[in-house]
Amino acid sequence: MSTKYTDPKLVPTSALIERLKELADAVAKGNRDELTMRIPAEVDRDADIVLAEAARRLEWMMGRFGYLL
Repeated sequence: MSTKYTDPKLVPTSALIERLKELADAVAKGNRDELTMRIPAEVDRDADIVLAEAARRLEWMMGRFGYLL
């Protein structure tokens, strides 16, 4: 991942999906290194930011469509 995005809202959903898969795999394998947060933050890599942005987009979808697609 990188620091090419300055705001989580700018990260493409496809990049978030890929990172979510990586984080799920890391949790399943007990790889805590993938859960670190960096300074400066990498909004397309840091677990807390990626998870929060994914949740924000899901909430938006639920509000817009009333259900998950």
